[in-house]
Amino acid sequence: MGFKKEIMPILVMLIVITPTLYYFAGKQVYDVVAHTNTDCWGNFDQNTPEQFAPLRNEVPLNESANSENISSDIMEGLNQYWWPGFENATIEIEDEGLMLSAWFLEQDESMPWIIFVHGIRGCKSSGSLLIPSGMLANAGFNVIVFDLRDHGESSIDDNRVSGGQDEWKDVITVFDWLIEEKGAQPDKIGLFGTSMGAGTVAIAFSLDDRLQSVWLDSGYADMGAIVVEELEFQGLPTFLGGAGIFAGKISAGQNLIEYYPLEAATEIDDRHMYVVHGNQDKRVRLHHGEQMCDEATLEGISENVDCWFEDSVIRYDVGEGMESDEHVTLMLTHTDEYETRLIDFFTNSLM
Repeated sequence: MGFKKEIMPILVMLIVITPTLYYFAGKQVYDVVAHTNTDCWGNFDQNTPEQFAPLRNEVPLNESANSENISSDIMEGLNQYWWPGFENATIEIEDEGLMLSAWFLEQDESMPWIIFVHGIRGCKSSGSLLIPSGMLANAGFNVIVFDLRDHGESSIDDNRVSGGQDEWKDVITVFDWLIEEKGAQPDKIGLFGTSMGAGTVAIAFSLDDRLQSVWLDSGYADMGAIVVEELEFQGLPTFLGGAGIFAGKISAGQNLIEYYPLEAATEIDDRHMYVVHGNQDKRVRLHHGEQMCDEATLEGISENVDCWFEDSVIRYDVGEGMESDEHVTLMLTHTDEYETRLIDFFTNSLM
C-alpha cells in the first residue's frame, strides 16, 4: 500500500508534464520549420526581370569560378531570358487585408497568361521563376511572378510558411486579378510552381476547378511525409514531426496537413498537369513526383498528365569550394529540352 501511495504522485506528475513537454518540443520544431526569410537570399539585391541570374550563396552562377553539368547555353546566354518592359502590381487579398507584390509582362491580349509561384523562403526575384517565365515570354505568353504572403515584398501575415495551406489562396487571388484587371479568360491562365510553390499550385488546382493547366517542378505530394523529411533536412529529430504539427495547430491555428497536393492528381478530369523532378533531389525527394504521377494513372486520367524524371545535379564553386545542388535544377542542366517541353505544354493545354 505504501508503494502505491509513493508512486501515484509521480504518475500524476508525469501525466501532467508529458503533454506540456510534447507541446513545447513541438513548438520549437514548428518555429524552425515554418520560419520564413523575407530577404530571399540576396535575390532582391541582384535580380529583376530586366537582368537576372540564378544565385547560389548570393553569387550568380554565371560568375562562379567553376561549374559542372550546367548547360553552357544558359550560362552564356542568360540575357535571352530577360524580359524588359515589365510592370509592377500590388494585388490585395481582400478578405484578409494582405497585399501581394508582383511583376508582370503583358504582351498580347489574345495569348494565355502564366502565373509563377516560388518555393519556401523564395521570392519573385528567384532565377527558378525568372528563367522559365523568360522562356514563355519569348514564346509570346503573358507572364506574372509574385511574392507569396510572408515572403519578399508582400505583406507579412504571421512570419510563417504553411506549406501551401494558406498560400493557395494567394494563387487564386492573382488568378482572379488577371480576370478582373487584365480581362484574361479563366481557361487561358496556366500555373507554374517550383518546390513549395508546386505544392501550393497543386493544392489550388485541387480546390478550384477553373484552373486548367499546371506545371509542377520538384514539388511534394504528401504533407505528412514532407514535414518529416523537412525535419531530417534541417537536422531535427524526425519523431517530433507529429509534435510540430500539433504545436502548429495550438500555437498558430495552422493545420499543416489539412490539404494534400496529391489530391490534385485525383481531380484532373479534362484539365492538364505536367510533373517534373530531378532523380537525385535531396530537398524534395523523387517519390513525391512519382506518387503524383502514379495516382493520376490509377485514376485513369494519365492522358492529361505528363511526367519527366531525369538525372540532374549541378556542381559549382562560388568561392567556398565545390558544392552541389539537385533541387529545381533541370532548367539548368537540360535547358533546351526544358524550354521545349514547357512551351509545348502550355501551348497545347491553353491554346
